[in-house]
Amino acid sequence: MRILLIILLSTVLIGLPAPLPFTQTGAFRGTPILLTVQLTRQNGSPIDDATVLFFHETQNQFLGTAQTNATGHAQFIWQIPGTHELGFVSLNATFRGDPERFLLPSMVSIPLTVFARLQNIINITDTNGNPIGTSVNIGQKLLFNVLIQDDHTIPLEGISVQLLIEPNQLITEGVTTQNGTVRLSCIVNHTVTNAVTFIIRSVNQGFYNGTENRFRVSIGNTSVQLIGLPAFWLLRCSQSISGRLFQNDGESIPNATIELLSERETLIEYSVTDSEGVFSFNLCNHIETIQANRFLIFRYNGGGGHKTTEVVVGIITGSTENPFSQFVEIITPVDLTRILHQLSIIIVSCLTIGTTLMTLKMKRTTSRIVSH
Repeated sequence: MRILLIILLSTVLIGLPAPLPFTQTGAFRGTPILLTVQLTRQNGSPIDDATVLFFHETQNQFLGTAQTNATGHAQFIWQIPGTHELGFVSLNATFRGDPERFLLPSMVSIPLTVFARLQNIINITDTNGNPIGTSVNIGQKLLFNVLIQDDHTIPLEGISVQLLIEPNQLITEGVTTQNGTVRLSCIVNHTVTNAVTFIIRSVNQGFYNGTENRFRVSIGNTSVQLIGLPAFWLLRCSQSISGRLFQNDGESIPNATIELLSERETLIEYSVTDSEGVFSFNLCNHIETIQANRFLIFRYNGGGGHKTTEVVVGIITGSTENPFSQFVEIITPVDLTRILHQLSIIIVSCLTIGTTLMTLKMKRTTSRIVSH
């Protein structure tokens, strides 16, 4: 009687759902796989309590045995050695027959591809080498230092590595050097909202299967500054008032809305910054509205990872000989506190610039003395 040995589920990874039967499958070395076969008679009736032997044909090696159950199925778990060579191999399941039950021998081949899984070791820093935590800022440059190793921790050269933003937007990519490393960089742009997920993906190559790592970080609110605005504005002046909006790292913030508000914070007009972060207001278009105010507020409401900031400009209606005295005389204590806070920022900034210039001058003088 002809006996059929059918492989139903070839090399199914343990713990995963069993796929439909197929002629060739893959598995990772160093991991267990499950081989399932069925032994039946020619009419399809199952053969139970039969011994099936499993062999590694490529290496001419006996792997082990399994017994068929009532439905004729036999299952065998093979732990692929961690040192197994990569590539195509062939296993087989063999039934040597049973003369007492008039069962003839039968054999079926099990094609298999052995893969290795790549390991991504990733270190994320800023441009100064400081580790990146769970929060980044808009405009911040991130460096992804990636080391690619095989499953034996051996660095691999020539592996393509991609940097993406979820869901699947490619930012940049590179290829590992002889020591298995590659550096990818990314600047957190203005389109990001409150969080972003970065993906580091090593690409499949040969019998090495790539790996994907994800890093989710929140977008912190970056401090910004409004500069170039005067401390006081003479009501009779016909010139426009201009300023610039930028981050603390010096990068301009384009397409940002700057509001011009009255002292009661009523919107008078708004302006949008250009590519250099510059904005402009012609206050003479609003003389009647402005003359009822003691000061004006220029405000950026933040957004896109930026903090809110504002600058107060005093309105001077009379002589300009001592505008600060005239201004203070008409400001209430509550408003004066707000004004002085803005002025203190200007003074501190000026002192900082002056200190820096003095330091540079002293260094140059010292250099000349030493050179003589």
